[in-house]
Amino acid sequence: MLRVGDPALYQRHREARKTGSSSWLGSREFWAAVLLFGSAGAITWAIRGTDGWGGVDGTIVPGMTWGLLWYYVCCRKGIDARGIPLWLGLGIAVGGELGYGQYVSWIQGEFDVGEGKIPIAPWVGYAWFVICGIGWGATGGIALGWALGGRASPGRWLVRILVPIGVGLAGWELVQLRPGWFFPNHGLGIYAEELDRHLERTVYTNTQNFVVLAWWVGALVVAAIQRDRPTLVVGALIGGGFGIGFALGAVWCLGYSQAPGYIDWWKMWELNAGFNLGVLYVVALYWSVRQVDRRYGCDGVALAEQGAPAKAPDRRRDLSLTVSVFLLLLVTSWGASLRIGSVLGLYNSKAIDQYEWPVGRIAVFAPVAAIIVGATVRSLWRIVRSPAAGARHWGQGHLSDRVADLITGLGVIGVVTIWPSKIAVLYAVFVFLAILALNRLNRCLSGIDAGVARC
Repeated sequence: MLRVGDPALYQRHREARKTGSSSWLGSREFWAAVLLFGSAGAITWAIRGTDGWGGVDGTIVPGMTWGLLWYYVCCRKGIDARGIPLWLGLGIAVGGELGYGQYVSWIQGEFDVGEGKIPIAPWVGYAWFVICGIGWGATGGIALGWALGGRASPGRWLVRILVPIGVGLAGWELVQLRPGWFFPNHGLGIYAEELDRHLERTVYTNTQNFVVLAWWVGALVVAAIQRDRPTLVVGALIGGGFGIGFALGAVWCLGYSQAPGYIDWWKMWELNAGFNLGVLYVVALYWSVRQVDRRYGCDGVALAEQGAPAKAPDRRRDLSLTVSVFLLLLVTSWGASLRIGSVLGLYNSKAIDQYEWPVGRIAVFAPVAAIIVGATVRSLWRIVRSPAAGARHWGQGHLSDRVADLITGLGVIGVVTIWPSKIAVLYAVFVFLAILALNRLNRCLSGIDAGVARC
């Protein structure tokens, strides 16, 4: 749950929200955040799809980046969001297991069977892109909603876990009973005999994506019954919104038939998809900040705790934030090591699998990993010994500089891993936009801090 961490700072920003634009959608601060989250999301989502990273581990990169940006914006507003990055990052990472590659040919009207192709209505491909996009965003949105909702009783958690799983299993049973609803061209009898790799992939992917869709519906139903507004709103926004955004981004892949070889259209799609999901997280962030205003008085004290003694710092939140930074840096480094070693001439990255570790790659990764692990252990030890000096002030006094360093570093890794493809230019453009947006956002927030601006 988001809570007030710095009452005086929170009070200034809350007053600015009251006296500024009647809607946060009309504020310059909000649109600067949109550009920041969107541009950072474009870079990291495209990194996620590059050789060196897999599905779940690769999606940790954009997920933890958005989570840390969420923490940063809240911190600048006097709101404690240390527990958010880990929930957000791991939640969206689960979606990385879902596949969708064959849908690209479907939206072009082609369905692969054996060594040939048969026609398929393009809308079928777009429909499955929507379903897959919901699946990618479903776990991230629901997990974020649970984190925003705060602590729940064991009974509520049991329902939250078991009911969606039951609905997901029911979805799996429906696929088995009515395969013609889920597998294109089923009426032709092509699924009756031994499946080739294209049909096998279709069966596996469509089944998996529909089961996650059913799980998401079950989780939203539970949220509605439990009157869990954060999970209902954020879960529907991230899941449903990305379902639409995922399909819209896929339109770039039509370039394979219209202008083949001109650019890496798949990367164009990934850049677009990452930007879209980043925007959704910004909307969720500013909606969540308004909910904090409902639970706290203007003095920054929770309405249910007026007159109660202040609570001690929550050590678990410091630990959670530290683990989030650790996962982002470590996963980003081990994926980047594949391409960096190739650039240094230690091996040919095209000749090895992304999960292979030749000596040259180990030589590139090991020193960086040692530094990351060492710094993390040191931070964890400080938290255990003295929670007040822990990670909740991550980069205290230099937080905006740390965020700028993070974005720049991710941008450099993005360019290196895709070089010499011409689309590397767009990575550089998004880094520029992200830094520009961060500067504008900081200007707004600093003006509010000083009481001289309303954004």
